[in-house]
Amino acid sequence: MRAKRFIVAATLALVAAILACNLPTAPRPLTTDEQAATAIEATFIEGRRNGADVPITATFSPIPNFIIEKTPTLAATKTITPTYSTPMLVVREQTNCRAGPGQDYEVIFTYLPNKKLEIVGRYGLENYWLVKSAESPTGQCWLWGEFVEVSGSYWAVSSVTPPPTATKAPPNAPSFQSWDYFCEFNGSGFDLTVTLKWSDKSNNETGFRLFRNGELVADLPANSTAYTDKYKIDSGQNVSYRLEAYNASGAEGASTNSFGCS
Repeated sequence: MRAKRFIVAATLALVAAILACNLPTAPRPLTTDEQAATAIEATFIEGRRNGADVPITATFSPIPNFIIEKTPTLAATKTITPTYSTPMLVVREQTNCRAGPGQDYEVIFTYLPNKKLEIVGRYGLENYWLVKSAESPTGQCWLWGEFVEVSGSYWAVSSVTPPPTATKAPPNAPSFQSWDYFCEFNGSGFDLTVTLKWSDKSNNETGFRLFRNGELVADLPANSTAYTDKYKIDSGQNVSYRLEAYNASGAEGASTNSFGCS
């Protein structure tokens, strides 16, 4: 009985061994060298397939993409320096160069057209330019901008405070030279026509005032020397005239004799 059991067990063990030999076994993992050799072999095979005859012996790694950031540069600021040129003027019409910017100042010299002068100052309120003047005792005088043309860097000249005006003396009294008159009867009285002539005795008057019997008849400009007046008078009435030269400092006058129509 025991021999039989032994025989059965041995038979089963033999069958199991045979079956084990026929079962598939798990593949052994490749070593690093084997993996490299396999990759190289695959490369050779692929090269032959594509007709390449140069063996590939190197491996390549992808080239990393580098991002280069540009730092923005600030635009350079350029400083522009204006070109300076000497401020000048040219006289375009004959004009007076005065001791100050205005007609209340003394005339120092009269410049003719095309005279060139250097500008050293300005007085914008009255449109006057202060210039270098060889003819002036102070070396400078003022020209009215209406009769000149400026050039150069005239915008750079400084504004100058005007000098004080000199106190003018009153003008000299005029002197009557003649008075011609005639009377024309108008039915009830007379139409009197008088022509007065005088000498201008001064050069600083603002004008002349003519008075008839104390009342102002006419305000005449400077340098006037004659005036004709017409007036209605009664028979036996007398008329007198008075003429005076005046400026800001005062007035001086002269009177005629009285006369009338009879």
